[in-house]
Amino acid sequence: MAMQILVATDLTARADRPFARAKLLADVRNADRTLLYVGSPKTEVDIEKVETLLRRNYGADAEGCNLAINYGKPPEVIADTASQLKSDLIIVGAARHNNISDFFLGTAVDHLVRHAPAPVLIVKERPRAEYGRILVAADFSEFSAHALRTALEFFPDAKIDLVHAYHVAYEAWLKSDGVADEMRSDAEKELQEFMTGLNLSESDAARVTPRLVEGNLHQSIFDMLDSGDFDLLVLGTHGRSGFAMATIGSRASEMMGWSPVDVLMVRKPR
Repeated sequence: MAMQILVATDLTARADRPFARAKLLADVRNADRTLLYVGSPKTEVDIEKVETLLRRNYGADAEGCNLAINYGKPPEVIADTASQLKSDLIIVGAARHNNISDFFLGTAVDHLVRHAPAPVLIVKERPRAEYGRILVAADFSEFSAHALRTALEFFPDAKIDLVHAYHVAYEAWLKSDGVADEMRSDAEKELQEFMTGLNLSESDAARVTPRLVEGNLHQSIFDMLDSGDFDLLVLGTHGRSGFAMATIGSRASEMMGWSPVDVLMVRKPR
């Protein structure tokens, strides 16, 4: 069965980034695309006008794309539509002044990720090629394990860096010079056990480079992304209490805001 991709858009020309990424993914994965336009409950959408905007702003890329029109609050409608269509991936934009995309730099992305039945890809960059190098944040939980497996499945040609940060308290440094070394050794052991527990195929394991960094995970991720070496950040989450998850904690919305690259939010299935 073909992969199902749902793209949410306001049909403006500046919303072409998520649409272009969906087209690229669909071509590579032989996936089906559905373009979702969310209208106001108070105004009936002119279907002919929507189709005209679709052709004018997206041109040939719109060919072969299904069109869905639903009404209501975008985060709720997107999640409900994805459930109805059994979507495998939801793609939204993050450009400023985009009626739908503005939602995804605030609290509504929390609602979408918690309620959506599929991973949510927030597109910031105009795609020039497939994702080549991906950064996955890890805390050794089942959520980060699922995020890594999803990245491996969705992007079979990409190289993946799995980063885990460990913290050495100042008090530990004062106690003994060897304490910090012991803590790093423990972290390395945990990382190795985590990788072994994933039971990855030989080909998938060869694509993953585990990285251990000392310090704050958020700052480490920022520094790595700022290097320009990565074109996608993958974060795992669960759906119980917003972004209360170990890999990015309560700062998920902040991280999505400052990330210079696209962000894939993956929630472990219930």
